[in-house]
Amino acid sequence: MKHLRLLSLITTLFIIGSLYEVGAQNLGVKTNLIYWSTTTPNFGIELKASDRYTLSASLGYNAFDYPNYTSSNGEWRNPKLHHWLVAAECKYWLCRSFERHYLSLSTMGGRYNAGGIPFISFLNHHRYEGWGVGAGLNYGYQWPLGSRWGIETSFGVGYMFLAYDKFKSKPCSVLEKHSAYHYIGITKLSVSFIYYIH
Repeated sequence: MKHLRLLSLITTLFIIGSLYEVGAQNLGVKTNLIYWSTTTPNFGIELKASDRYTLSASLGYNAFDYPNYTSSNGEWRNPKLHHWLVAAECKYWLCRSFERHYLSLSTMGGRYNAGGIPFISFLNHHRYEGWGVGAGLNYGYQWPLGSRWGIETSFGVGYMFLAYDKFKSKPCSVLEKHSAYHYIGITKLSVSFIYYIH
């Protein structure tokens, strides 16, 4: 909880400072609909740094508990998808900032406690608790929806280091192992609504 408070304070100060320094006409506020589909509230801000570059930061936080249930083989399950994730991104726009195609470099980090999710195979029987950091290369495209709104899609691949403790997904289970995983693959997938502040 202390980490979340600190991240919220830093993000708020960043927004206020950005508005003061660069002017509100260069600011976009966004949320990723794909991330919402995992029941994770999220928001991001994006600032124009030059005619071809923008800088963005985003935060996602999920603290929801799902109802316990009995699996088809009679096991008691305690599903959860707790996590927080922060990401920063530097975008290079092929036309102009906030218009059409862009390429970007992103970094991310966070903590997680997830398991007992029946439609995700590796989370069905086990729970993983740990942290991760990574970076990726992305491609995206942005469409204007009038002068105040836009929609953006993006896709990225990269690397993440994940350190975790592994448990059975039932309540009060004991530690099975402590390990780490080097992930290479999709690190970003988004369909975001954006509100531009002029």
